[in-house]
Amino acid sequence: MVTLSHVRFGKHNDDVRTTQAALIAVGKEIPAGATGFFGEQTKSAYAAWQRTLGFTGSAADGFPGCSSLAELGARAGFVVDCHHPGAITKISVGFSKNSGVAVDEDTARVFAEQACDRTGAPRSWATGVSNGANLLTLIRRESSFKPNAVNRDDVNATGPVQSDGAKLNCSRGYAQVIPDTFAENHQSGTSDRIYDPVANIAAAINYIWRRYGDISRVQQANPDRDPAPY
Repeated sequence: MVTLSHVRFGKHNDDVRTTQAALIAVGKEIPAGATGFFGEQTKSAYAAWQRTLGFTGSAADGFPGCSSLAELGARAGFVVDCHHPGAITKISVGFSKNSGVAVDEDTARVFAEQACDRTGAPRSWATGVSNGANLLTLIRRESSFKPNAVNRDDVNATGPVQSDGAKLNCSRGYAQVIPDTFAENHQSGTSDRIYDPVANIAAAINYIWRRYGDISRVQQANPDRDPAPY
């Protein structure tokens, strides 16, 4: 079995090696071979695989997603686990808010960098990758740097009222994640509280990895593009 969360740019492990061997087997070139390191060669080969499947543009950028990796696994004989290993149950999510956390960009940056460290995302995700996309832009647009932010008005605002006074499925915290997303993408070793700054951002990072492959593909994180749900 190959775990999707292990097959990421910059990672070095057996799941990357298995993926590389599969790419080579379907005719995608990795000059260095199946080394287990996901670098530029593997990214290029994976992008070629995505194009083979019919993906185009930013959807064929070499960052694995569940569907493309699962199809590769079907060809090569391995199963893909798209479930995040740190996931918790929705009933385990806590709703107590933060106390004494400053509402400003510098504070958010510290937490974003800590979340990057916890998840293994490069710290450039916090301040800006090659196309300018970054977590701070996403957080500013989602919550105005308010760690206790809760959206009581959008389509997610359903379900019974919780201890924070908001309905169960409301978007919450810095990155405005809903409880389902927080639970499914929870980072092992972080708090079960959805408002916890590091846990909230870490869950958003894991969600971005699973859905988009890289933060560069998230419009809401790109300061040069119009805001958009992510």
